[in-house]
Amino acid sequence: MTSPGEEGSPERPICILAEAPANHEMKAKRPLVGPSGEIFNDCLHAAGIARHQCYILNIWPFQIYKDKQENFVCNNRVLYTHRHGFTDDGLEAARGQMEKLHACRSNIVIGLGRPALTVLSGDHKKPIMKWRGSPLWSEKFDRKYIPTIHPAATLHGVYVWRYLIQTDFAKAALEMDKPHLELPHRELLVSPGLGDVRSFMADCKEAGRFATDIEVMNHQVSCFSMAFRKDLALTVPFVNKEGAPYWDEDDEALIWKWYAELMGDEEVMKVNQNIIGFDTPFLFSQNNIHTKGPIGDTMIAQHILYPHFKKGLDFIASYHTREPYWKDDGKIWKRIDIPWEVFQRYCGKDSAVALEAWDILSAELTQGGFWPTYNMTAEMVDALTYMSVCGLPVDKDGLERTKVELEQTIAERQASLDEITGGLNVSSPKQCREYFYGKLGIKPYISAAGGISTDDKTMSRIARRAIKGSREAKLVQEIRSLRKLKGTYIDVQLDSDNRLRCSWNPRGTWTGRLSSSKTIFGTGMNLQNLHPSFKGFIVGGDQ
Repeated sequence: MTSPGEEGSPERPICILAEAPANHEMKAKRPLVGPSGEIFNDCLHAAGIARHQCYILNIWPFQIYKDKQENFVCNNRVLYTHRHGFTDDGLEAARGQMEKLHACRSNIVIGLGRPALTVLSGDHKKPIMKWRGSPLWSEKFDRKYIPTIHPAATLHGVYVWRYLIQTDFAKAALEMDKPHLELPHRELLVSPGLGDVRSFMADCKEAGRFATDIEVMNHQVSCFSMAFRKDLALTVPFVNKEGAPYWDEDDEALIWKWYAELMGDEEVMKVNQNIIGFDTPFLFSQNNIHTKGPIGDTMIAQHILYPHFKKGLDFIASYHTREPYWKDDGKIWKRIDIPWEVFQRYCGKDSAVALEAWDILSAELTQGGFWPTYNMTAEMVDALTYMSVCGLPVDKDGLERTKVELEQTIAERQASLDEITGGLNVSSPKQCREYFYGKLGIKPYISAAGGISTDDKTMSRIARRAIKGSREAKLVQEIRSLRKLKGTYIDVQLDSDNRLRCSWNPRGTWTGRLSSSKTIFGTGMNLQNLHPSFKGFIVGGDQ
């Protein structure tokens, strides 16, 4: 059975749910041919799947196109939008194909792209890049599925995505011989007693390594978790369901003492995602806990092994494990409806998944001979902790005086510009285009992207070359520069002790270079590219 909307037998073990035929598919009367079909075939082959093992089905059996808003459209009818999902017209047009999907006997469905994910999950709000690679169960179609990126997306400059597709296809290959879904078993313990905590910490010490994760609310640790096996984790809360202290004062002090001893044990490996860049300096500054001994940082290992891939724990899990996406359960600052127990299990799952991922990544470090690179980065932990905690003393009064002077200078420059132009917002590309290219008639400068440019480089050219507009262009440059100096540096938010701090990322770029940014509390800034005018406010002496 072959048509632009369907190929193969519905008895095949894998069903591929795509979107709609394009020009090549319409001409060939087959789905997934042409450029995107070639990528699809290559990814299948790399995953060990033959095309004849797949039943291929398009959501719509006719050609569609995407408008400027990326909506799926056919004959002036909108079928699908990323904001609202399927329209009534889109559902009606897909009804016949969905009936075929219900009737097929495939053990697993691979959904290509977001519309396919919406069909299978019934939730149009699920982003494909979060959920790709997750083994899931479709209640609507009563079978398991794995969403992934549509191969066509790799034709538009994101070449490395095809490796994600290959990985997701390989997961599906392991699922195609059985209809039921078996997810990793993880026992996530919550609501512990004091004895439970003590016993679990003893098990972590005996194991010689454990993963640990902290959750922070209101600048304090609200809970932490530990896992010495990938299928078992314990979360230790400090706040109960009602927001009150979980422990009495003496018991909480004991737990922190035990945790500090465990984190400081030089014979026990500590594992976590970004433990070097976040957990270690945070625990030292807020809880006076000094992390010692070997450290397994999944983020660093991932970046060394896969520098062009994302390095968040959710991505690492989607690429290396069978754990479905779970990170939204931890966004308690966005979703007040997350139950207390769910959040506690979320913290525990972070530790358990990090431990599983570390075992996989560390084996790859060994296989590829990357341990020297990893160790070089891991050895930065004490230095980064010191820099994060100490920060730099800053002349706050001097900053305030300079701020007043800058505001006055900016106002003077703006008044001069307004006198010439009648009023010009230097931050408005539209107003700048209208004034320089419209009113003054200067030949427009075209950016590398093909648009009409009014950026600082363009203003510099106008100031140097144009007979008309030179003074105005120079004023625009000056005002923009002064505003940037003020907004980026002079207005920087210091910590309560008038020190300037930042968060350090030990592998902040794909090349492995160190980078810095604001702290998690929103204070500080990037300390690696300080403006020369700002350096004079850093106080020398006893820091």
